[in-house]
Amino acid sequence: YQGNPDVKTPHLDEMATQGVRFDYFYASQQMCSPGRFTIMTGRNPFRTGLHQLGTMRPQEITLPEALKTAGYKTAHFGKWHLGKGASSPINQGFDEAIWKLNFYDLGATLQVGNTQEEVPLVGDTSVAAMNLALQFIDKQATAKQPFFVQVCFGSPHDPHVAAPEFKSLYPNLPEKRQNFLGEVSGLDAAVGNLRKELKRLGIAENTIVWFTSDNGGITPQSQDPSGKGKQSVGARTVACFEWPARIKQPLQTSFPCGQWDMYPTLLEIVGVKMPEQPPLDGISLLPLLDGKLKERPQGMGFLQRTPSEEKRNREKGRPGDGLATTDFVKEVRGVWIDGKYKLVVLPTDDGGDPNVSLYDIYADPAHKTNLAAEHPELVTKMRKDLDAWRMSVRASYDGKDFKAAPADEKSPKAKRAAKKKTA
Repeated sequence: YQGNPDVKTPHLDEMATQGVRFDYFYASQQMCSPGRFTIMTGRNPFRTGLHQLGTMRPQEITLPEALKTAGYKTAHFGKWHLGKGASSPINQGFDEAIWKLNFYDLGATLQVGNTQEEVPLVGDTSVAAMNLALQFIDKQATAKQPFFVQVCFGSPHDPHVAAPEFKSLYPNLPEKRQNFLGEVSGLDAAVGNLRKELKRLGIAENTIVWFTSDNGGITPQSQDPSGKGKQSVGARTVACFEWPARIKQPLQTSFPCGQWDMYPTLLEIVGVKMPEQPPLDGISLLPLLDGKLKERPQGMGFLQRTPSEEKRNREKGRPGDGLATTDFVKEVRGVWIDGKYKLVVLPTDDGGDPNVSLYDIYADPAHKTNLAAEHPELVTKMRKDLDAWRMSVRASYDGKDFKAAPADEKSPKAKRAAKKKTA
């Protein structure tokens, strides 16, 4: 539906034309763990110390934990990549989980909950993971039980080996391309199986399906027009949304939004407000879906460590991930999107004044014209807003979002929080 001349994705194409198509939907950061954290919490990944691959803090409030307070059964299937032990999907709020810490290929097995039991995946891994999810969904639908399911596919991912039935869809392309697009078509088929089963169960009308990616695209055809994708900060990614009972007419929107908006949107829909909710970076998009939200009430911020800063950390032998000694304002790449403008602030290797650029995301989606010199007052304001937000993120990283739990607290979550309060 985005215009790729080769890929076959009939189910996602249909979903994008029947529901909501988000054309300016941003990934929170440059790779998978950070993006997954943001979807789960509505928060920038730097708040939990995730500047790249890694583990979320056990204290974080997650979507499944929030939705369980409204009576939802929750389950995760597929790739997790947000930690194990205290940060496994079961320990972060899911009632059930059949999962893999990282990506998985043909012939993989997935772990069952916190046990040593494993489930083999037969055939295309996206279809197989979805089949596991459909078993859970069928059970909940039969019991008329509200449910929340997260399905995270392992594909497309290196080394890109597609199942034969999907590779064969591209006989006239080079084999490497056949495998890559075959994995995408397997993913699409899994989405199609979900949509078909929801209809068969009679629950499609009032079930929300939200599809997105954990980061930006990896090929030129799937990247932001600016050339940004995976490993880039402030890049758009794919997203579409279905809720037939509420979205009566198809909607294609250029409203700037992103992964951090998923958590507050779903919580407003089910009427949940979490006590002691730590700062959110997202907003509820429900007013947008109802046609009532025309402008975003707050900007969107992005952070990314620079390669030179990573190198300095290694050279100086900084402990851990190095964030504890990193200046979030001066040493980290920052992006701030407010309305139609995107401010990009890149620190220099010598520690001098950063490189600053300003783009109109609509008039100049390829980011070819730097408007910073034409709008100095706007740049000043946006930098001030960006830096204030960065300091908020810094406070979260420093552990100021969560109270220390009493040592005798009985809940597993509180015990993990007490154990990890200095994490």
